[in-house]
Amino acid sequence: MWREAPQRLRQGHMNKKPLELLFAAMYHEKYDFSDFLSSDVSTNYDVRAFRGKPAYSPNKKLKAYHLFLNTFLCEFLEVNKRVVFSYRKGARPHEAVLAHAKSRAFFQTDIEDFFGSLKRPTIERTLRANAPNVPILDLDEHIHRILSLITVDEKLPVGFATSPHISNACLTPFDDELEDLCRGRGLIYTRYADDLTISGGARESLLDLSKVLQELLNKHFGETFRLNRAKSKLTTVGRKVKLLGLVILPSGQVSIDRELKDRIETRIHFFVDDRSKFMNLVDNDDEAGLEQLCGYVNYVNSVDPAYLEKLQRKFGATVIDSLLHRTAS
Repeated sequence: MWREAPQRLRQGHMNKKPLELLFAAMYHEKYDFSDFLSSDVSTNYDVRAFRGKPAYSPNKKLKAYHLFLNTFLCEFLEVNKRVVFSYRKGARPHEAVLAHAKSRAFFQTDIEDFFGSLKRPTIERTLRANAPNVPILDLDEHIHRILSLITVDEKLPVGFATSPHISNACLTPFDDELEDLCRGRGLIYTRYADDLTISGGARESLLDLSKVLQELLNKHFGETFRLNRAKSKLTTVGRKVKLLGLVILPSGQVSIDRELKDRIETRIHFFVDDRSKFMNLVDNDDEAGLEQLCGYVNYVNSVDPAYLEKLQRKFGATVIDSLLHRTAS
């Protein structure tokens, strides 16, 4: 029954309940609400290095607590659905690229240490601003405990299921203002996680965007957010325009980049036939490497079903379907 409640709430039947009642409705006696309120969060996750940065793996109990918070809190947080295509049900990565398919000039950049740049005060401010949107009656009473459950070292951690939703919500004021600014210039803006893309009809209209974006980030987040200058680039039609692993051709057609196809096929081949070489490709982190490979296959499924069928013919439907199933679970 608890699975139906969020859907009814999203359909406008907002009937706020105390956090304890919502917790009991979802888990009954499977988990103890007093433990939810008081347990030491630091003992409920493991830390591993992934690409030189810490990633956090919650245990079964903390995953359950995060699922609860996603269900009754994070999924209700306001997001600009016109420009944001990451971490949203029903949103597909290629939609963020299709929005730019008819443009002639493209500015791309990303945000350094995206999750880690979101600090506890910003997260708290976002949750409080969204209080009217969520079904938790006593959010204010429990907000500091909730913040302890969803942050590590006062920052948003990579690996917690709550982090993607929260990151989107924290950036909503920034997204709204940047969307308005771009609309006024006749430009198109989309964001996929930490990847920002702005496009238009002329290269000249994009020349000052590094400065404009950094000033806007400073306005909303102080000095904590920095653009990745090394990954900021300006391209025009006539050259290869790559966005989120896709390519925009001069005709406006969108397809998966050949380089990404080669990477996917190489990893699937070694995963099936030579696990030692697969381990070398993923820095000897089998779990993280498999997670990334599953993400690639799921991405292909959402962007180019015809190419997914090619992978099924080449490597076998059982192999590809098992990678898809693991991502969904």
